[in-house]
Amino acid sequence: MNTDRLIDILSVDPEPVDSGQLGKVLLLAIVAGGAAAVALMLATVGLRPDLQSTAHLEWLAVKLLFALSVIGAGVPLLSRSICPGLEDETNWVLIFLPFLAAIAVALAVLLIGEPQARGAMLRGATSISSARCLLCIVFFAALPLAAVIWAVRKGAPTRLKLCGGIAGIVAGGIGAAAYAFNCTSDTIPFIAIWYGMAITLCAFIGALLGPRVFRW
Repeated sequence: MNTDRLIDILSVDPEPVDSGQLGKVLLLAIVAGGAAAVALMLATVGLRPDLQSTAHLEWLAVKLLFALSVIGAGVPLLSRSICPGLEDETNWVLIFLPFLAAIAVALAVLLIGEPQARGAMLRGATSISSARCLLCIVFFAALPLAAVIWAVRKGAPTRLKLCGGIAGIVAGGIGAAAYAFNCTSDTIPFIAIWYGMAITLCAFIGALLGPRVFRW
């Protein structure tokens, strides 16, 4: 079959992509991935023992606010990235706003706080808190990332590495939200740095996978 004949066949009764349907599929994947991440958290590390106290619930709300803001910033960009033509009109810098806001607040807290307490605020509750945070968030993000990749493959992304990176950020935000229920480190600097680094690592993994899993 020659090229002209192939073009003629493809141009007969073309059907537009239903962006609304793609959005529903992506939302379903995020909800399912979130449920899977929470279930995995409960099955492995479990809830924080003292979670029910008012102070710890307030810190849980702070951690969830950061994680959900990352998801909220990433989902609209991811939704646009799977529709050809829309990606050129998208301000991708918006994905960094939650991270910049968290870093700004963390710097303010470090400047205002006692100098001798800065190390503890950065290190977390224990000497292994930072490593545990990185590992758990990436681990809990694995199933959400698989679900988001499945949804994105229903669309037609053209910037594969970028789309994969945003998928990783969204999955990382879901993983961070799940880990927040177990995390015992209650400082803004810890959240900004280690949650942020874990989500960034998820973005890096997603960017590596993008050209492989989203290839047409």
